Amino acid sequence: MTTVPTSSAAGGSARQAARGQTGLDVVSVCVAVLLSVAFVAVFFRWFAKQAHFSSVRVEDWGHAFFMPVIAGYLIWQRRRIIASTSPTTFWPGLVPVVLGIIGYLTFSIGPFPGQHMFQGFAVVLSAFGIVLTLFGPSTTRHLAMPLLLLLLGVTVAERVMLEITWPLQQIASQGAFVMLGVIGLVFGFQTEVEGNVLTIIDTAGVEYPLNVAQACSGMRMVVAFIALGATVAVLTCRLWWQRIAVVLMSVPVALFMNIIRVAVLGLLTLQDPDLAQGEAHTFIGTLLLFPGLGLFLVLVWALQKLIELPPEQKPEPCAFAPRLARPAAFVLLGVMSVSALGIGWAIDTYEFHLTKKAIYAPGNRPVASLPRETDSWVQLGQDRIESAEVLEELGTTNYLNRLFIEKEPPAGREPRVIELHAAYYTNQIDTVPHVPERCFIGGGMQRAEESIEIPMNLDSSRWVLDPNVPDGTEPVYTARTSTKWSDSRGQRVRLPEGIEKVRLRTSGYSIPRQGKLFAGYFFIANGGVTSSAEGVRLLAYELEDDYAFYLKVQFNAVGDESFQTSQDLVDAASGLLGELLPDLMLCVPDWVEVEQGRYPLPSENEEPRIAGGVDRAG
Repeated sequence: MTTVPTSSAAGGSARQAARGQTGLDVVSVCVAVLLSVAFVAVFFRWFAKQAHFSSVRVEDWGHAFFMPVIAGYLIWQRRRIIASTSPTTFWPGLVPVVLGIIGYLTFSIGPFPGQHMFQGFAVVLSAFGIVLTLFGPSTTRHLAMPLLLLLLGVTVAERVMLEITWPLQQIASQGAFVMLGVIGLVFGFQTEVEGNVLTIIDTAGVEYPLNVAQACSGMRMVVAFIALGATVAVLTCRLWWQRIAVVLMSVPVALFMNIIRVAVLGLLTLQDPDLAQGEAHTFIGTLLLFPGLGLFLVLVWALQKLIELPPEQKPEPCAFAPRLARPAAFVLLGVMSVSALGIGWAIDTYEFHLTKKAIYAPGNRPVASLPRETDSWVQLGQDRIESAEVLEELGTTNYLNRLFIEKEPPAGREPRVIELHAAYYTNQIDTVPHVPERCFIGGGMQRAEESIEIPMNLDSSRWVLDPNVPDGTEPVYTARTSTKWSDSRGQRVRLPEGIEKVRLRTSGYSIPRQGKLFAGYFFIANGGVTSSAEGVRLLAYELEDDYAFYLKVQFNAVGDESFQTSQDLVDAASGLLGELLPDLMLCVPDWVEVEQGRYPLPSENEEPRIAGGVDRAG
């Protein structure tokens, strides 16, 4: 007995046969798994680093964990439309695959190493190329939006974000000033703003300063709100211009919510200053994501009312999947496998260290252990201890803020007072060092003099060339610590390479209602010196080096009769540094010993317990 198929069944079978689809294909699943494994193998170092960034700074980049989930949900939402297309092999798609791998190599072990953001862009480009090659343009156009969403899961370079941070701080502080001023008319308090510092004056005349720190600058909220706005746009809007409008509105929505956050913190300051410190920034910002989501939904509703669209007609359900057991898939598998093996071979052969290890000074000596007195200078007052909020922004607990006063000034001149600020960092070369050009301006100061580099005049009369430095390298000097003021008892230490030519990058600032401030700094990084933040990366990211560290050394002085120009600051800093330099070098690793493999030993490489003059254990 023969059964005659119905027309619908015959039609369905014919459509499946025409497409070459037979439902779940075990071979295709295996090929997809192998491709995924090969893709992760090529870029697994980037994935590991991105996961680290997102886990240790959840408030900044924690949303990156959710972007692949959102992209996957968007693909699931469009599964019928995607399944209704005819996937075809598109060989030109190999071009973005290869370009992505080349770009990843360029920003990993090539001419521009350590660029995590550009590595991430290269990863997404390769993913786009794989999709384009396997499924062709007709299917890829439906997958383009989910792939673009993955870009929001890439941690943006800090130097790029800083270009946005400072203007956003100004907008946040000025907007909160206006909002608090209006509220103050009702409740009887006053608000003043100078730079990014809001001062709230209660009815009793008590002043409460509220610094609009980076945590309130809008940087974090802009990233989170762009991701939120993009998610809302792709999930709820059907027209491309509506999606663009929603994404563009994410920045003003973030700024508006951030102004509200700063204003709320200001009001909390009146009740209890502790309520506006620490985790309050993150907590209030998280809460404001919910009304922000409400604003996006209202915007979507308004945009949809502009044009009445007919109900969306969804394609008929499809129960088939494209076959991946095709030549294109095996070519991609070969390209990704060869790339993964090639990158691993290059790293092992040339002994590249893409992830730097933390390294600390011998004996875990912190910078706060510097002598409080030298032959010509003595400490004035106590070390300044930073708050937990400032330490979070500083990014290290191994720091020193200490005032020194001149012992015997020349006749007819008051003794000079200079502040020494030192901060030690290790395994953080992806960050931008905190420098006065951005930190002081962000703190409410105004630039009075442009940054210039001035050579320091260090006393080198007691320096001795180190005969143990390998031939062919730059000369390295040694010097002894003081036997009178130092607890190291005249120990001879190596000085950084190039210290005889060190320059101080100086700049001048005007402080509202206080006067002028001069600041100058340089860095000691992986055994060398530099006076620029970019120079730190060049010194501390040699691919052959296993470790990375830098020490920022900064001098500040208030403008008075003793400090009228930047040269006056350099002269005073040269005198103080010339006497403290040997002890300062005890607070960083001896790079010659590191390069020759004699340091560190496991027991000698632990983070110092004492930081900023305070025992963290007690």
